[in-house]
Amino acid sequence: MKCAPTLLIVLTVLFVALPVWAETQDNSTPGIARPVQEQQPKTIPAADIPKDDSSGKFPLDIQSRGSDQSGTLLSYKLKEEVIASKLFELKVSNKKKFVLNVLTQAEFPDRPGIASQYSIVLVYQEDAGTLAYYLNHYQGQVHTEGVTAEMQKILEWTYSNLKRYHYLLEE
Repeated sequence: MKCAPTLLIVLTVLFVALPVWAETQDNSTPGIARPVQEQQPKTIPAADIPKDDSSGKFPLDIQSRGSDQSGTLLSYKLKEEVIASKLFELKVSNKKKFVLNVLTQAEFPDRPGIASQYSIVLVYQEDAGTLAYYLNHYQGQVHTEGVTAEMQKILEWTYSNLKRYHYLLEE
């Protein structure tokens, strides 16, 4: 009769330890699911890759309002720099794009040549007929002599935001 409890203990240990031992053959922690490594990443054949202007540049449109001297110069310089840039592509089409809405006004209406205040709103637009999605805004002040430096700040800010929201362009 002493054999029965011993046999029962041995069988219990085997039933409990055997699955745990089999599960930890690869030195992983018992009871924790292992990642599936047999799956291969899905590759897209070259024929299935869309050939639309995927040049790696962010599609960007610049829409400006304001008639002050420094603000108008800032808007023109922004457009010139975007056209010449390797990071952005000036897009006026109705396809998916990011839009910089630039609003400028003279700091002092009595002395318009001194400086301009500007406000920029970055939005994402799916189509011309759809509502644009607000992404971020930026404000500043620009003098006629400092247009180039201010333009660089704006483009750096724009690029950092577009890197953050680039997933919106994916199909």
